[in-house]
Amino acid sequence: MSDPEFKVTLDEQYGKTATGTLKHGLEIAGKLETDFTMREALAGDMFAAEDKVGLDKPLAFSAAMIAEQLVKVGRYDMPVTYNMIKKAKPGDYALLRKAQEALEEEGEPEQHGDQNT
Repeated sequence: MSDPEFKVTLDEQYGKTATGTLKHGLEIAGKLETDFTMREALAGDMFAAEDKVGLDKPLAFSAAMIAEQLVKVGRYDMPVTYNMIKKAKPGDYALLRKAQEALEEEGEPEQHGDQNT
């Protein structure tokens, strides 16, 4: 079940995604951007997050994973960095974690092109 602050859907390009709105936003190019799109995690995301922060810091690892999974923030389709996530307000970080967990709980989509769920 999707949280009212974000929605889990299937996207042609990214597969399963969560889209939503942050309360405070992430700063990009001097402007706070609030809309986000996050795709489900891949094994490579875990490897990249582990390389960045290690496994001994669970919150930092989650933040690094979020940075890997975010594919769009506001109008920007650009890589999100771990340092950008570190600057998020706690409520926004919590929302991104909820979206991340929802993508994990939903399981793998059977067919990426099937919009009937």
